[in-house]
Amino acid sequence: MKPLGVAVEALSLAIGTFRLKQIEFSVSAGEVLVVLGPNGSGKSVMLETIAGFHRPDSGRIFIGGRDVTLLPPEHRRVGFVVQSFGLFPHLTVAANIAIARRRPAGPSRADPADGPFPVGDVAALMKHFEIANLADRLPNALSPGEKQRAALARALAAQPALFLFDEPFSVLDAPTRDHLRGELSRFLRGFAIPAVFVTHDYTDAMTLADRIAILRNGELVQIGTAAEVSRAPATSFVAGYIGYENILAGEVINADVGRATVAVGDKAILVTTPNPLLSSRRHVRLCIRADDVHLRFNAQEDREQSLYTNRFRGKIVGLRAIGPVVTIDVDCGFIVRACILGRDAQTMTPMMGDLVSLEFRADRIHVAGE
Repeated sequence: MKPLGVAVEALSLAIGTFRLKQIEFSVSAGEVLVVLGPNGSGKSVMLETIAGFHRPDSGRIFIGGRDVTLLPPEHRRVGFVVQSFGLFPHLTVAANIAIARRRPAGPSRADPADGPFPVGDVAALMKHFEIANLADRLPNALSPGEKQRAALARALAAQPALFLFDEPFSVLDAPTRDHLRGELSRFLRGFAIPAVFVTHDYTDAMTLADRIAILRNGELVQIGTAAEVSRAPATSFVAGYIGYENILAGEVINADVGRATVAVGDKAILVTTPNPLLSSRRHVRLCIRADDVHLRFNAQEDREQSLYTNRFRGKIVGLRAIGPVVTIDVDCGFIVRACILGRDAQTMTPMMGDLVSLEFRADRIHVAGE
């Protein structure tokens, strides 16, 4: 029988001056919810409250169909992997993993043999996470990456009803991170275990998430699939957090069906992206990705001008190479960031102070609230 998921209902909590405010979400069996948010937004406090380390002021928490709001952590059947690893310093790696099997009685789980990976087998877990050669070592003799692997193996060994992950990949090198991310995703879905995964890494979110939640100042400001959040961020904060490089404060001058004009400084920008905010609000934010901004150097003629409704002249005020991409900031009365490939930059040879034309399509602008 597949386990039930987790449901958090109107969860509120005050710790000093910080407050979690009416947090509500559910995660189905086998689903991964990735929570993104800046430092201090309450991500870790929320996880700790679900795990039972804080008692909420109001609201309820259900795990596997049980109301666990008032239960202590050891009776919640939660596997919690934290940033500090949480390994017992006096136990070897093998003992740390094995001790996870000694849990309080609770609703039965499917036999490990029913799944694709023998999580109850300590030796198999250590082999899977490539730490079999570390079985007899104590945590203080491990590298950060090795500690992280042991912590993940221990969490999986307990076969919990819910997984909570607080940035478990933060110290790993890129190849190890990619490997463990893929293995963890396959495991969670294979055993139908719901998971809440906190991270600052947008790649983690896009790779692991069935849904993404954005937390800010103790409030969930948006929750949806990765595609939904990426395509339609609810606020300018969300847009900036998930990677929209250009967020322009504007004032709606006029709006008609499927078409609006928004003033940004002394410039008028045409928007043809349907959005109810254009007719319901005066002040909006125009969100434009840097790769949707096209630059024309040396007064090049644009034979496809009809595709690019918004065009402005400006001066290059910023240049930065980031790996194979060069970002270019242009001042055209407001600052707009564009990006081009490094090999194209070698041909175009952009320089500080150059005058350029920039263009972006009216149907590639996302409109968000303030």
